[in-house]
Amino acid sequence: MRCFIAIEVPFTHSMEEFQKSIEGRVKLVERENVHITLKFLGEISENDVEKIKEIIENCKKKPFNITLKNVGFFPNERYIRVIWIGVFPQEPIINISRCIDEKLSSLGFEKEKSYVPHLTIARAKGPVKIKNLEKFRAMEFGSVEVKEIKIKKSTLTPKGPIYEDMVVIQL
Repeated sequence: MRCFIAIEVPFTHSMEEFQKSIEGRVKLVERENVHITLKFLGEISENDVEKIKEIIENCKKKPFNITLKNVGFFPNERYIRVIWIGVFPQEPIINISRCIDEKLSSLGFEKEKSYVPHLTIARAKGPVKIKNLEKFRAMEFGSVEVKEIKIKKSTLTPKGPIYEDMVVIQL
């Protein structure tokens, strides 16, 4: 099964407003699917789930607050493939992600080359234009208390991915 490790965040009115400002060939992330990915696992077996859960338990911290603000693009603003919202402060999420990444490498998972905490809001399939981009660059999209980390199963369908919680780990 195809899985990833994530922090879920609530979809806000300002996120919806931002999505509506994006013009072009894009696939918007559904409101129920917005999340911050800590680690994409790819195909794993049922046996891997418990080992991965133990690793997350060893890497988790106390609950912490984050603010979702600013916008960014992968790979860059001239060639947009992913449109995202930033996460601040980044350190707590980077620290958890690095710990998980390091420990998972001992199970044979590939290490991340780099990690930028972000919330994907849309994927571009061609040229993109964002109305009022400067307004969104400085916008705050909400604050969240991070209290749990999830291992999520991702089933790809023609209508988009379907995510299911496999494991919920309380911080």
